Amino acid sequence: MKKVGLFVGLGIVVIIIIAAMMAGKMGETSYAFAKGEIILDESLLESAARASTLYIIISGIDRPMPFGAFRKTITSAPGKDVYKFVLTKDNIQAMQDISTWPNEIKLKARLDLDGAAGPDQPGDLVGELYPVTLGSKDLVLKIDRLVN
Repeated sequence: MKKVGLFVGLGIVVIIIIAAMMAGKMGETSYAFAKGEIILDESLLESAARASTLYIIISGIDRPMPFGAFRKTITSAPGKDVYKFVLTKDNIQAMQDISTWPNEIKLKARLDLDGAAGPDQPGDLVGELYPVTLGSKDLVLKIDRLVN
């Protein structure tokens, strides 16, 4: 009788392990469109102290309409190293079908004063990086301009 209980217990453990492995393989992994960090030009540190929101806007190289955007609320004044980012379909708000994006994109980082989406406003701080190939890693996007 002890052998039957042992085999049943062992069988249950094996089934649980197989189920866990299958569930892991079935889960969808999010493709990273781009990974890197955003840094701030030291001359803009004082101007950035009032920023409330970081936006990373993804667009085509030769088109003004964005494909999507990432938004992060800032709780303290940003320093030289602003933010390490990984852009995926899970953390950006897509404005167009993600499957139709071109292979090369433009990334724009904006430290926004009022947190409102839309075009750059006076006082916002911006920087751009392009061309960026989808899937790029170790990118450095420098915010280097104050919008007047």
